[in-house]
Amino acid sequence: MYFDASVGKPINGRIEAKKNVIEAFMNAVPDLKWEPVGEPLVNNDTVAFEWEFSGTNTGDWSDGTKASNKTFSINGMSIFRFNGNKIKYQGDYYDALSFYTQLGLM
Repeated sequence: MYFDASVGKPINGRIEAKKNVIEAFMNAVPDLKWEPVGEPLVNNDTVAFEWEFSGTNTGDWSDGTKASNKTFSINGMSIFRFNGNKIKYQGDYYDALSFYTQLGLM
């Protein structure tokens, strides 16, 4: 399951997450950079880390929102929970207001 706190609706399944999250962002932000900040925290089957996500929105979003052609840089964090060697949950938490403001959508 993938959960984006700014959207609030989970996406179930690897194929759906790939299509509706990964491919959507790669199409909208072809030069995207998703870089970890600091060291991850690891506790049993859970890993959490901060990150910086940046790029230029040169492609349309999957919801039909047109490209803004603006650059952005936001910080956030992800939590991963594993079942063996498979991800069973990923949650992303970030400042969506800053993201939308930098893109000129607010």
